[in-house]
Amino acid sequence: MWTAEQIAQIVRGQLHQPDPACRITGYSVDSRCLKPGEFFVALPGVQTDGHLFLEEVFQKGASGALVRHIPATLKRFHNCVQVTDTLQALQQLAIAYRQQLEIPLVGITGSSGKTTTKELTYALVSQKYRAYRSPGNYNTEIGLPVALLNMPPATEVGIFELALQRAGELQTLSEIARPTMGVLTSIGDAHLGFFRDREELARAKWELVERLPPQGVAVLNFDVPYLVEWARRLPTRVVGFGLENPNAHVQAERIRDDRLDGLEFEVCTPIGSFTVRMQLLGQANVYNVLAAVAVAWELRMEAEQIQKALAQFKPISHRMELVRSERLGLILDDSYNANPTSVKEALRTLARLQVPHRKIFVLGDMLELGDSSVELHRELADVIAELGIDRVFTVGELARETALALQKRKRWAWNRVITTSRSEELKETLWRELGDDQNLILVKGSRGMGLDRLVKALV
Repeated sequence: MWTAEQIAQIVRGQLHQPDPACRITGYSVDSRCLKPGEFFVALPGVQTDGHLFLEEVFQKGASGALVRHIPATLKRFHNCVQVTDTLQALQQLAIAYRQQLEIPLVGITGSSGKTTTKELTYALVSQKYRAYRSPGNYNTEIGLPVALLNMPPATEVGIFELALQRAGELQTLSEIARPTMGVLTSIGDAHLGFFRDREELARAKWELVERLPPQGVAVLNFDVPYLVEWARRLPTRVVGFGLENPNAHVQAERIRDDRLDGLEFEVCTPIGSFTVRMQLLGQANVYNVLAAVAVAWELRMEAEQIQKALAQFKPISHRMELVRSERLGLILDDSYNANPTSVKEALRTLARLQVPHRKIFVLGDMLELGDSSVELHRELADVIAELGIDRVFTVGELARETALALQKRKRWAWNRVITTSRSEELKETLWRELGDDQNLILVKGSRGMGLDRLVKALV
């Protein structure tokens, strides 16, 4: 870790109250979870400002702070580096730290599956290397530099998730992280409200791949036509994965995804095949596994190491996680986020599972879909009806459009699809309508709908 004086030199800031004896052990932008020794970055926010918490962080043992100004009320502080723009300075620090490192760094993006692919890649790579992955959702212009700065110097492989909401963001994140391997998991409908169509969305995500070094590796979903076409013009080496494209380098065969105890399939690579048995559910996770295997293969890992890591891997909270409610039965908790593509795939998983339970779908609004929001919600009715889901419960005004389409287009009875406006109302409705524990309930909605809290209440 740098000293406060070195930080001031890197960001060309002014150092106030220097204390060389105060050792910096990490970096934080959140006063609530700052640990003693961490260097605090005071960022202005929409609802608050990090400068308001400087007294608190120094009381907690902060080793210093990156600030735009020092409040007159702040009496006790040390190692305060004053700059014009704290976010820009934070990113400068991360860029400077990355320039010191000569290690493989994996950047992962896509419409869905980013976090699961990141965690799978970490689980695999850790079998052979000292690996580090960005924590939680530290995948934005703020979170990524913090995650990068907190990566231990002894790390041999870094694994980072890169989020995209608007065009140009991946360019910024790629300039900070400078990945040597770029993974593009999928192109779906997430954040489609900020783009004209899927191709424009795909081009925004392609910014990660375009900025790989000449000796880098692009790991691409070959079942997405855009990516296969664009890959032909890349100067970097390309490794494809997929289920449908026979040209994919890493493929899956003989997939069994109809059992509650998890997936089983054959992974086929240019150097051999092996069987995977794991606790994850759904074909979407097969793609995530293949992407992680492609990275591990590039890092020269053995099949036995990969098999062991996959067998031990446990589902991530709120991402197709199977939990039990003593009163209602089994819950497929996929409440972390939702877009039309991921919702349809989750519904297919629900339908394929061979269980003697009623198949119940709980849908919350899918957000950030722009002008197509209403019609995309209505289109879900076709998939729901086709798959033979027994009952549907919705919460939110957009999800109500799905319910109305089921009633009007598919002639569903009023008591087979029930709409609610609030999460508490939905909870009470589920308690009332589902009378025993013979239910398999898929819960899916955008993160802003807070359906993870509903699952917690039901469990």
